[in-house]
Amino acid sequence: MSRFSSTPATWRLLRLCGDAAATVGAFYGAFLVRIHLDIPFTQFQLPARRIRFFASEWWLVLAGLLATLYFFGFYDSPRRASHVERSRRLAAAITTLVLILAGYYFLSERQFPRSVLLIFIVLSYPLLLGWRALMDRFYHPPRRRVALIGCGQAAVELATKIGQEERPDVCVEGWVPAPLDTPPGMDPHPALGPCLGTVEQLPDLLAGGHIDDIIFATEIQQWQTQLLDRLSQQSGSRANVLLLPGPLESLIGRMRYRWVDDMPLIEVVRQSEWRVRRPFKRLLDLLAGTCLLLLSSPLLALCAVAVRCSGNGPILYRQTRIGRGGIPFVLWKFRTMLPDAEEGSGEMLATPDDPRLTRIGAILRRYRLDELPQLANVLRGTMSLVGPRPERPGFVERYRQEIPGYSERFSVQPGLTGLAQVHGDYHSTASNKLRYDLAYIANWSPWLDLAILLRTIKIVLTSRGV
Repeated sequence: MSRFSSTPATWRLLRLCGDAAATVGAFYGAFLVRIHLDIPFTQFQLPARRIRFFASEWWLVLAGLLATLYFFGFYDSPRRASHVERSRRLAAAITTLVLILAGYYFLSERQFPRSVLLIFIVLSYPLLLGWRALMDRFYHPPRRRVALIGCGQAAVELATKIGQEERPDVCVEGWVPAPLDTPPGMDPHPALGPCLGTVEQLPDLLAGGHIDDIIFATEIQQWQTQLLDRLSQQSGSRANVLLLPGPLESLIGRMRYRWVDDMPLIEVVRQSEWRVRRPFKRLLDLLAGTCLLLLSSPLLALCAVAVRCSGNGPILYRQTRIGRGGIPFVLWKFRTMLPDAEEGSGEMLATPDDPRLTRIGAILRRYRLDELPQLANVLRGTMSLVGPRPERPGFVERYRQEIPGYSERFSVQPGLTGLAQVHGDYHSTASNKLRYDLAYIANWSPWLDLAILLRTIKIVLTSRGV
């Protein structure tokens, strides 16, 4: 059979409808099985009148499973996943829902046939797994053909990442040199594809249907970001930096403008706005951080016991990180590595299969449980729940020299999680993480923090992210 092409929104809607039908069908089928069949380890069949539980509880099971599937990443953008990985996550999602429902019925002292929940697991798992396999067989995601403007390092990195995607939403059709780039006809890197012509020919390429989108991937002007770095490192600076925009900058949304007579200016650095934001963000950190610390206290105790049983060494690991304004502070984590892991090597970034990790440490690191003690840092004020992740002094010094604009990230408190952690990858470069950090600083709102925290739950449950 041929595949069909549709938008990602249509894909999500089809998945949602299929999941809803499979969930309700499995829940109803569980009651029918329990009513009409003799089940091992049960004394008798369920009376037919107990079907009323289905009529009153199906919506709760449906809402719970759809929410659980969302947090386990089943409604993210379509990407090819291995059958083993998808099966594992689906089993974990259904089991999590059943445990939550069992706890809910137990604590609320409501009568409910427990065997129905077990049968629901058996029926819903193959239905949901089969529906996803069917969707993968016939669904073909549409691809937007893009032309990259520029052929420098940024353009090559972007084209390489697009080419490495297993099911990308876009594909690189070719590149067009910027006015000061390599002349047309020269192909500086295979990942960029062929040269499509000149900037003047782009309207014709769009009109002829050869490309769908254009991405400006030219190198940034070094002197501008170097100036921002110097201003950021100047203690006590309250200066606002503004930009006289051209037509392209004026089309960019979510900018704050000022006017001088009939000329618009864009605020690049908004110190005055963060003076208002900071106390409100601090209040949210205190309220939410206290609640999270109380709710996670049993998990903290369990992790502490597990670390203690993993071998010699302290339970908590203290590490110096750089906070707001470039001021060092002590960060707390559960110890996940062997004692004196960096005694011979010095500061090193962790890797996915780091040999320095203990067995318990690998589990804690995989599910980000080693970061829970940093809730104490949040309450102390050295960190926030959401913000750029704090780095170690040696890395900060190196990144400040290598990455233009890196000092800007120290204008806010570092975070327990951040935009780079929920949208980036484990191997994201420091420059890519900086793009996320600066986007967060420029677009902060309480709703953005809430969205990042919710997405962090998905990252933890699916063992992905950075």
